[in-house]
Amino acid sequence: MENRTILFYDGECGVCSRTVRFILKNERSNNLYFSSLQSDFAILFLSKFGIKSVSSNTLYLFENGKLFNKSHAAMKLIPYLKVPFGLLKTLYIFPRFLRDFVYDRIAVNRKVFFKDVCELISLDKNRFL
Repeated sequence: MENRTILFYDGECGVCSRTVRFILKNERSNNLYFSSLQSDFAILFLSKFGIKSVSSNTLYLFENGKLFNKSHAAMKLIPYLKVPFGLLKTLYIFPRFLRDFVYDRIAVNRKVFFKDVCELISLDKNRFL
Protein backbone atom coordinates (compact mmCIF):
# COMPACT_ATOMS: atom_id res chain seq x y z
CA MET A 1 0.00 0.00 0.00
CA GLU A 2 2.91 2.34 0.62
CA ASN A 3 3.56 2.77 -3.11
CA ARG A 4 -0.08 3.47 -4.04
CA THR A 5 -1.68 6.88 -4.31
CA ILE A 6 -4.87 6.77 -2.27
CA LEU A 7 -7.67 9.31 -2.02
CA PHE A 8 -9.60 9.13 1.25
CA TYR A 9 -13.07 10.67 0.92
CA ASP A 10 -16.30 10.86 2.93
CA GLY A 11 -18.32 7.87 1.78
CA GLU A 12 -21.52 9.44 3.12
CA CYS A 13 -21.20 12.69 1.15
CA GLY A 14 -22.83 13.43 -2.20
CA VAL A 15 -20.16 15.98 -3.18
CA CYS A 16 -17.39 13.51 -2.36
CA SER A 17 -18.97 10.64 -4.30
CA ARG A 18 -19.51 12.92 -7.29
CA THR A 19 -15.88 14.04 -7.03
CA VAL A 20 -14.68 10.43 -7.12
CA ARG A 21 -16.90 9.74 -10.14
CA PHE A 22 -15.48 12.87 -11.84
CA ILE A 23 -11.92 11.71 -11.19
CA LEU A 24 -12.62 8.22 -12.53
CA LYS A 25 -14.14 9.71 -15.68
CA ASN A 26 -11.38 12.27 -16.27
CA GLU A 27 -8.20 10.63 -15.04
CA ARG A 28 -5.14 10.13 -17.22
CA SER A 29 -4.49 6.59 -16.02
CA ASN A 30 -5.65 4.14 -13.38
CA ASN A 31 -3.04 5.14 -10.80
CA LEU A 32 -5.39 6.33 -8.06
CA TYR A 33 -7.04 4.19 -5.43
CA PHE A 34 -9.97 5.24 -3.29
CA SER A 35 -11.06 4.58 0.26
CA SER A 36 -14.04 5.84 2.20
CA LEU A 37 -13.04 7.56 5.44
CA GLN A 38 -15.57 5.34 7.19
CA SER A 39 -13.82 2.12 6.15
CA ASP A 40 -11.70 0.03 8.52
CA PHE A 41 -8.85 0.36 6.03
CA ALA A 42 -8.91 4.18 6.19
CA ILE A 43 -9.15 4.29 9.98
CA LEU A 44 -6.19 1.94 10.38
CA PHE A 45 -4.12 3.55 7.60
CA LEU A 46 -4.65 7.13 8.77
CA SER A 47 -3.90 6.20 12.37
CA LYS A 48 -0.33 5.45 11.23
CA PHE A 49 -0.07 9.18 10.53
CA GLY A 50 -1.29 10.15 13.98
CA ILE A 51 -4.88 10.77 12.89
CA LYS A 52 -6.85 9.09 15.65
CA SER A 53 -10.21 10.69 14.92
CA VAL A 54 -11.00 10.96 11.22
CA SER A 55 -12.94 14.07 10.25
CA SER A 56 -15.40 13.46 7.44
CA ASN A 57 -14.97 17.15 6.53
CA THR A 58 -11.43 16.48 5.38
CA LEU A 59 -10.18 14.99 2.13
CA TYR A 60 -6.87 13.13 2.44
CA LEU A 61 -4.46 12.09 -0.28
CA PHE A 62 -1.62 9.67 0.34
CA GLU A 63 1.12 10.05 -2.26
CA ASN A 64 4.79 9.02 -2.22
CA GLY A 65 4.74 8.23 1.49
CA LYS A 66 3.21 11.58 2.46
CA LEU A 67 -0.28 12.47 3.56
CA PHE A 68 -1.94 15.67 2.34
CA ASN A 69 -5.26 17.11 3.45
CA LYS A 70 -7.95 19.63 2.54
CA SER A 71 -7.16 21.93 -0.39
CA HIS A 72 -3.58 20.67 -0.62
CA ALA A 73 -4.89 17.13 -1.20
CA ALA A 74 -7.31 18.43 -3.83
CA MET A 75 -4.54 20.33 -5.61
CA LYS A 76 -2.31 17.23 -5.61
CA LEU A 77 -5.02 15.46 -7.63
CA ILE A 78 -4.68 17.81 -10.61
CA PRO A 79 -1.75 15.98 -12.30
CA TYR A 80 -3.83 12.79 -12.30
CA LEU A 81 -6.49 14.45 -14.48
CA LYS A 82 -6.59 14.83 -18.25
CA VAL A 83 -5.02 17.84 -19.93
CA PRO A 84 -7.71 20.54 -19.79
CA PHE A 85 -7.98 20.18 -16.02
CA GLY A 86 -4.29 20.96 -15.62
CA LEU A 87 -5.30 24.61 -15.82
CA LEU A 88 -6.55 24.23 -12.25
CA LYS A 89 -2.90 24.44 -11.20
CA THR A 90 -3.28 28.19 -11.45
CA LEU A 91 -5.11 27.97 -8.11
CA TYR A 92 -1.67 27.55 -6.52
CA ILE A 93 -1.33 31.34 -6.77
CA PHE A 94 -3.63 31.53 -3.75
CA PRO A 95 -1.94 30.86 -0.43
CA ARG A 96 -2.87 27.60 1.27
CA PHE A 97 -4.59 29.31 4.21
CA LEU A 98 -6.96 30.99 1.75
CA ARG A 99 -7.59 27.79 -0.21
CA ASP A 100 -8.24 25.93 3.05
CA PHE A 101 -10.64 28.66 4.19
CA VAL A 102 -12.72 28.18 1.03
CA TYR A 103 -12.36 24.40 1.34
CA ASP A 104 -13.66 24.50 4.93
CA ARG A 105 -16.69 26.61 3.97
CA ILE A 106 -17.60 24.11 1.24
CA ALA A 107 -16.92 21.11 3.50
CA VAL A 108 -19.19 22.38 6.27
CA ASN A 109 -22.08 23.01 3.87
CA ARG A 110 -21.62 20.19 1.36
CA LYS A 111 -24.35 17.91 2.72
CA VAL A 112 -26.89 20.73 2.50
CA PHE A 113 -26.46 21.01 -1.28
CA PHE A 114 -25.94 17.34 -2.18
CA LYS A 115 -27.87 15.01 0.09
CA ASP A 116 -27.81 11.89 -2.06
CA VAL A 117 -24.70 9.74 -2.33
CA CYS A 118 -23.76 8.03 -5.59
CA GLU A 119 -22.93 4.32 -5.50
CA LEU A 120 -19.23 3.96 -6.29
CA ILE A 121 -18.19 0.38 -5.61
CA SER A 122 -19.79 -0.85 -8.81
CA LEU A 123 -17.48 1.34 -10.90
CA ASP A 124 -14.15 -0.46 -10.51
CA LYS A 125 -13.94 -2.70 -7.46
CA ASN A 126 -10.16 -3.10 -7.81
CA ARG A 127 -9.62 0.61 -7.19
CA PHE A 128 -11.54 0.83 -3.91
CA LEU A 129 -9.76 -0.22 -0.74
